[in-house]
Amino acid sequence: MIYMMHLFIFLFCTFAVFAGDFRFQTGDLLFQAGKSTELNEAIAEVTFGENDIRYTHVGIVSVENDTVFVIEATPPEVCKTVLDTFLLRSAQWNGQPLVTVGRLRQEYCEIIPQAIVNAEKLLGKPYDYVYSPDNDAYYCSELVTLSFLNQQNEPLFETVSMTFRDVDGNMPAYWIEHFEKHHAEIPENRPGSNPGDLSKSDKIEIVYRYFEF
Repeated sequence: MIYMMHLFIFLFCTFAVFAGDFRFQTGDLLFQAGKSTELNEAIAEVTFGENDIRYTHVGIVSVENDTVFVIEATPPEVCKTVLDTFLLRSAQWNGQPLVTVGRLRQEYCEIIPQAIVNAEKLLGKPYDYVYSPDNDAYYCSELVTLSFLNQQNEPLFETVSMTFRDVDGNMPAYWIEHFEKHHAEIPENRPGSNPGDLSKSDKIEIVYRYFEF
């Protein structure tokens, strides 16, 4: 219940399809507030996106022969998901999926083709349950940051200091138990990323929402 209350140019860019009046483009980022699960609730407690929306997941759009796929890191592995399946995993607001579309600003569009290549190279890699940068496993926003590289082959999106504490500064029991189960330390204050901060990046603009406030 608390979780649901909180959920309150390059030529390559021409590969696109329509959703209603909206036109998807390869390289778009889908920011999702997922259905209520223990993991999603824990993520929502510690991340805030644009307009204070608590996104729990992000994926990369790839338009192929008029079909929209989402390249995403979600348990158990990095995979390519049909858009409709992705949307079905979303929480709902007034009967619409809580999904927002971000798009790279024009000056960064040229890096999209290689970003898709980079993301697809990681298909089948395991999901990163411990949010580590060097274990050859990947969580959702890590997949995005490692795929979108600038002309210097550096991540386009800056890392942030990760926190797993709630708004009161307490470490939720969920995270303590989660990392104990995986025999790992909580990577508090280590460099990383999350869907919320990515949604606020000045490298993108929000171009579409499936829902209305």
